[in-house]
Amino acid sequence: MVVALLAVLVLIGQPPATRVTVALRAPISPLPVETPTPEAWNLDADIGALLVVSTRGGEIGPVMRSLLTDGKVGGVLLFGTNFGSSPEGMRSWSDRLTALASNACLEHPILLMTDEEGGAVTQIRAGFAPPSQLVAGKGGADHVRALERTSAAGLRSAGVGLNLAPVADVATNPRDMVIGDRSFGSSPSVVAPLVGAAVSGMHDGGVGATLKHFPGLGGAAGDPHVAIPTDPESEARWESVQMPAFQAGIAAGADAVMTTAVYVPGLGGGGMPAMFSAPVVGKLRTQLNFGGVIMTDSLSMGGIGARWALPEATVMALAAGNDMILLSNGDPSYEADALAAVRAAVLSGRLDRARLHESALRVNALRDRWGRRFTPCRAPLAA
Repeated sequence: MVVALLAVLVLIGQPPATRVTVALRAPISPLPVETPTPEAWNLDADIGALLVVSTRGGEIGPVMRSLLTDGKVGGVLLFGTNFGSSPEGMRSWSDRLTALASNACLEHPILLMTDEEGGAVTQIRAGFAPPSQLVAGKGGADHVRALERTSAAGLRSAGVGLNLAPVADVATNPRDMVIGDRSFGSSPSVVAPLVGAAVSGMHDGGVGATLKHFPGLGGAAGDPHVAIPTDPESEARWESVQMPAFQAGIAAGADAVMTTAVYVPGLGGGGMPAMFSAPVVGKLRTQLNFGGVIMTDSLSMGGIGARWALPEATVMALAAGNDMILLSNGDPSYEADALAAVRAAVLSGRLDRARLHESALRVNALRDRWGRRFTPCRAPLAA
């Protein structure tokens, strides 16, 4: 996500990292059961479901409208600049998107999402906005859950379905330039239960929760909004430091996990950012037993854009195993190029059609759970 650089959290006298084991409550969630054959799958609907668009303005322009109605795009990500940072402004967007879904006879809601972590990363300026996670966490798990319950209720009333929070990164590197007080802290034994509490609180208040930034940004120096950082950690250290918080959030029922742009050669990522690495993204399915939606961080971050154009990055992210793509470019016309690139990649065989459909099933289940209900349209009677 595009955020201002935050003050670096200086970590003094950290205790040695300890392994934290968090038991998962449930096995991987099965995909929704369906009866149609592959021949009946709607390619355009499947592709559109996986994309999340953004705009720089405060209106649904003609290109964005076409992406949502003709392209059947599944999500819209808004920042405070799109709606004046007010609950009323966000609700106005939600009302318009809900009416559009109904009038266009869409099968699933358009999932409205935003970044409402708390502290400096707050899109809706209102009394329900929580403090930074570092501050909130000092009150303990019950306090975090209560804060997130209140925040989520406010978000829900404003029409938001999915919050791109909480941050599950453990901040262990004083040269980190992006996480800072967005993390609950520098100790996995402290951070893990607070992440679980935050997920539960969001569900209490009526919005979906997204764990970020997998596999963890807190141990890397730098900021992927500027340049892709490298974390040289071994797999053993990752399992003891960064993994427990993601385990805890998944155990609490997190709806989505966001992958990000960090080089993690020790996790099998090689020379590719984590979000484009099938071995790293695959850990969510095979090692953390996560059955929900895997989404990317913004593909328009500076570190990604310096190496890959948005259409190519979108195809690469889907090929690596992500289900949902945050385009976050702000230019709907350029985002339309990403949609076209995915379609071409499926038709050429570069992207697996069945796998794409599985991703669409996961995303549509998420949309149906947390998206705002709309009145189904009725096709006009034949003359």
